[in-house]
Amino acid sequence: MGKILQIDYEKRADKFLAKNNIPSEEIFDLIKKAVRKINGKEENIDLKMLRGKLLGLFRIRRGDLRIIFNYSDSGKTIIVTVVNIDYRGSVYE
Repeated sequence: MGKILQIDYEKRADKFLAKNNIPSEEIFDLIKKAVRKINGKEENIDLKMLRGKLLGLFRIRRGDLRIIFNYSDSGKTIIVTVVNIDYRGSVYE
């Protein structure tokens, strides 16, 4: 039996998606790939664990777009909180 994937968006991420007309399905697919890669599966996605003031967060890179998220596995449920989505340079502020 598979785990449940719950994705929450912080206000900044929601605002960026609405403003830039990016389909949430595209973000959902990238996050699913990232979760599979975190769990040891082979996925073609640019995923990196962040350091410094963003320690503990992950970054997905697709072109100039960056998705910063927190990953938590609580047994039956995987909770991904999308902290921020923005273009290169602005996302880390």
